[in-house]
Amino acid sequence: MAQALTEVLEAIAADPERNSGEPLARLVAVLRSGRREAPEVATERLRVLLGLLDERPDLATGLRVHLRTILLTRMHRTLYAESGILASQGFLTGLWSRVLARVLPPAVDPDFLRDLVAEVFDEPRDGDWVAGLPLEVWEGLFARLGVHAEGFDAVRAHTRRELLEAMRILSHRIAALGVEPTLLRYLPALARQESPFLAQSDEVRRFIETHRDASDALSHDGHLEVLLGQCTALIARIRRRAHETGVGVDLVFVLARLEQMIERLRFLRRLVRPDAGAPRVPAVELWVLLVRHESRRLRIGSLFEGTTELLARRVTEQASKSGEHYVTDSREEYRDMFRAAAGAGLLVGVMALLKILASGLGLPAFWVAVAYSLIYGLGFVLVHVLHLTIATKQPAMTAATLAAALDPAKDREARLDSIAELAAKVSRTQWVSIAGNVLIGFLTALCIALVGRVLLGWQPVSPDKATHLLHDLHPWRSLALLHAGVAGVYLFVSGLLSGYYDNQSLYHRVPDRLRRVKWLRALIGAARLERLARYVEHNLGALVGNFLFGCMLGSTGTLGTFFGLPLDIRHVSFASANLAYGLQALDFRLDWVAVFTSVAGVVLIGLVNLIVSFRLALKVALRSRGITAEDTEGMTARVLQRLRRRPVDFLLPPRRATVSPAPPRTPGRSAPPA
Repeated sequence: MAQALTEVLEAIAADPERNSGEPLARLVAVLRSGRREAPEVATERLRVLLGLLDERPDLATGLRVHLRTILLTRMHRTLYAESGILASQGFLTGLWSRVLARVLPPAVDPDFLRDLVAEVFDEPRDGDWVAGLPLEVWEGLFARLGVHAEGFDAVRAHTRRELLEAMRILSHRIAALGVEPTLLRYLPALARQESPFLAQSDEVRRFIETHRDASDALSHDGHLEVLLGQCTALIARIRRRAHETGVGVDLVFVLARLEQMIERLRFLRRLVRPDAGAPRVPAVELWVLLVRHESRRLRIGSLFEGTTELLARRVTEQASKSGEHYVTDSREEYRDMFRAAAGAGLLVGVMALLKILASGLGLPAFWVAVAYSLIYGLGFVLVHVLHLTIATKQPAMTAATLAAALDPAKDREARLDSIAELAAKVSRTQWVSIAGNVLIGFLTALCIALVGRVLLGWQPVSPDKATHLLHDLHPWRSLALLHAGVAGVYLFVSGLLSGYYDNQSLYHRVPDRLRRVKWLRALIGAARLERLARYVEHNLGALVGNFLFGCMLGSTGTLGTFFGLPLDIRHVSFASANLAYGLQALDFRLDWVAVFTSVAGVVLIGLVNLIVSFRLALKVALRSRGITAEDTEGMTARVLQRLRRRPVDFLLPPRRATVSPAPPRTPGRSAPPA
């Protein structure tokens, strides 16, 4: 390690005034911790570097001159003003640029310090080990390089000027974004009165004029902070309005960029002029922040993380509102849920039969996919229209409701008690709805098969088909559990789609626009058009989500065959119906082992459906609300404690209803998606 560091430092000392990032990139490559190494390894290596600089003053001098040359000859302002802030490019453009950068790394411009940082710290994990370096190590490095000595006076003055210019850039961009048409749509008052987004630009200009000289660093600038606070308050107000009227991707970008730029402007102001009585912000904090952002700038994942949080929250909040309908408080609601699930079980028995009959028509593969998709899609839409319930759709909805109950703003103990009570309600609602779907779906299919054979002399399923149906339920001799996982993913996606189209209905004001369709008004009349508009307002997301869910289920097998992949789906409700058709077609002449494994297959398919969809939905819901692992600490223990104390509540509601911890239902909303 010492030998490698010595070679790099000697190369730097040989040409210290070279304005290139390549020598520093070599030095960092030696210092950084590997993928399988602990972050503390970098600290030990940096201590070795400090020891070398003590032993070889010539190497310290060479590194000092090299750093001074780079910092004086490069422009800093873009690094301070842009690093870690969403670019003005659209989502697809940003995605394409990141994909292209993975194949062809971007060219380096020697005039900008930002390019140097990106060139030197080009590994996504660089931000982690740099952040883990102790402050005393940084101070030791600064002391050996003479950062606080007279030799760096010119660098400090240049850095101060660049910080002020970065503030100027940020203030102008905040002012421009503050009058974007996207914001004016939600808050027209910004165009009718003096906007703090514009006023802060003038205040930043006065701040720069006042603080060009470091001796003026203690002058008062409280009005700038007031204006930035007003900007933040307006952003929060626009967010609240967006929750009521829908949110578009363009608004997501504008609000995210505004928040990031305001926070960066505040940070730079504190660097230039610390608040009275507050400790000075160490420059190391800015440096670590910039390294973290630049090392991850070209990651595709960071683009999704930085731009989709608000949209994801909007979508999951729609699911949360639907999820409230899947929480039973009283015995009456419990019985209503069973009746709704039982009604859906009746339709599932019929849908399973239609799918079996369609498979025997000998259609081409494309039309098989179309037929299956229509059977599933229209069937699920009918389930929703009749206010019935498909049990496996519940986890994607109740996960968002659980995430809402974990709001970090609430008291921790109250939050954990609330989540334990809500878990009991969700559990009993889930199991009673599964019982309704599976039990009634099985009995419906069995009745159809028996009535068809006994009264009509018609056998809906051949023995060969029955053998195939039962084989597809076998837990380990088939891919039933893998296919159940695929269905679980689709259940999760359908929940997001329902929330997405609910949001789109609000954002594009679909009901209001529907009321203005003249030919439709003439065709069905004003009263019926008004009822149709209200129905679309409350049900568009559920209808589209259910239909697309059916299309995903119906086309997966065909797509798997087309691509030569073992893709298909297994859904617990349809698995129970297929079990009934298979048993009847074979005259129930199966040994108990075959029956047991088929029943076990149905149970395991249901568990995989629920676990996969719930885990995915909960992960997205928690992330969209900014809930961290610390916020969920103790949740499992509290739920288990609640289970030990009153286990019956997880299966049956108490005789007297309890107050639900879930958010209040939205007035005027119809039943949730099936």
